[in-house]
Amino acid sequence: MNADTINLLTKKALKGDVNSLKEVIKFLKGYNAPIAKFAIYSIIYQFAMNNIIDLANECKTCGGKCCKLGLPVPVYHYDYEEMQRHLRIKLERKNGLYLLPRPCKFQKDWMCSINSFKPYACLSYPFATEDEQIEVIKNYNGNGVPDFQVPEFCLAGAKVKKFLNSLIENLKREKRTEPDPEEIIDVLLKVKQQ
Repeated sequence: MNADTINLLTKKALKGDVNSLKEVIKFLKGYNAPIAKFAIYSIIYQFAMNNIIDLANECKTCGGKCCKLGLPVPVYHYDYEEMQRHLRIKLERKNGLYLLPRPCKFQKDWMCSINSFKPYACLSYPFATEDEQIEVIKNYNGNGVPDFQVPEFCLAGAKVKKFLNSLIENLKREKRTEPDPEEIIDVLLKVKQQ
């Protein structure tokens, strides 16, 4: 699979497509490298954040600082094309990527007004975003769950990290071994049904 195919599949997974999630994880498991294992966990944590755990109160309390602060958001060509289908937008292009400036003009109060077609980078924040996780990536040796960095202001990310770290620890105790990514996903899907 090429990079665009993987990115699109991951974007679908982060939007809640369980089949895409499982396909991306299967692909990444084919690589026996710490970075691949990091990617698996980061995608699972981000999937939970975007689709499983109710974070409205945390995001409202924070005020959506992730949309207000930081460098421009990178927008891949497929994101830009999707945005173009829904609105007429002109974005600056640099080094092959379109850039969505912050503060984001699509943020209304603390909510995203383009949530159903927001860019891949937005769906990836903060667990699957290299900018936030670069030090963790550099230091991760492939053993256990990465100690994800969550910006101090991101109450939602902190809640997800605490929830998933606890869920994984409980699975470890039950199984007496590190759980497979598929087992974590199965538990997450059961949580979603409750």
